[in-house]
Amino acid sequence: MKVPMDVGQVVISTAGHDKGRTFVIVGQADDSAVLIADGRTRTMDRPKKKKIRHLRAGSGSIDWVRERILSRVSIYDHEIRKHLEPFQMPHKEG
Repeated sequence: MKVPMDVGQVVISTAGHDKGRTFVIVGQADDSAVLIADGRTRTMDRPKKKKIRHLRAGSGSIDWVRERILSRVSIYDHEIRKHLEPFQMPHKEG
């Protein structure tokens, strides 16, 4: 069963240059794509459009992101970085 992708959902990229990186969904682009941000390379003023099939649902969601986007309250990149830290996958070296 496919997990629905919604605003505030933590996701992991499974394809592309950002493969393995953790993001949060900040918008719906169309039926097959969403807008994602991580507060570093993909900021709130330049979210990445990514196809849903190239994303895997992470281990949770950030509820306040959804609430603030729906109520049109500003979200700052440093807030996204701070709240994504617990969801980050450890990087393998070597």
